[in-house]
Amino acid sequence: MKTPAVVKQWSSIPNRIRKSIRGLRAHDLAIRGGAEGWSIAEYVHHLVEDNFIACHVVLVALGKPGGTYDWSWVHPSKAWMKRLSYDRAPVESALQLFEALTKHISSLIAHNPRNVQHSVGILDTPGGVPRKTTVAQLLRAEVGHATHHLGDIESAKRSRRNN
Repeated sequence: MKTPAVVKQWSSIPNRIRKSIRGLRAHDLAIRGGAEGWSIAEYVHHLVEDNFIACHVVLVALGKPGGTYDWSWVHPSKAWMKRLSYDRAPVESALQLFEALTKHISSLIAHNPRNVQHSVGILDTPGGVPRKTTVAQLLRAEVGHATHHLGDIESAKRSRRNN
């Protein structure tokens, strides 16, 4: 069966991150910039974390279509990142995890590509009303989110070159 285009686009995110940080040394990952003012390492870890959680949401949608996933507990603030040591933690193991997750989720969807239309309710706030999304919409949003933060990484790299 043919893998849906959105799954292929989403699965390319780890490689896009790798291309964005190619040639950077460990100390370069501490460069701050972009819209959030995070370090390059923090942007990488944030994207991996976000997609790790997105994979959980996809599993709910595939395993219990119409189910609900509560991600109201996720607050990727500076304090959150500091507690998780995203400014110092190596990015390679995070990227390896992300690559493995994209392969796994892609293989689950490949058995029935129509499953990208399965829906899930996402609870954004405690006690709120879940918003409905499909696997395809979720993955498309993750591609856009990655594009945004890859732009932040490029901005941080430019700010370093300009200093």
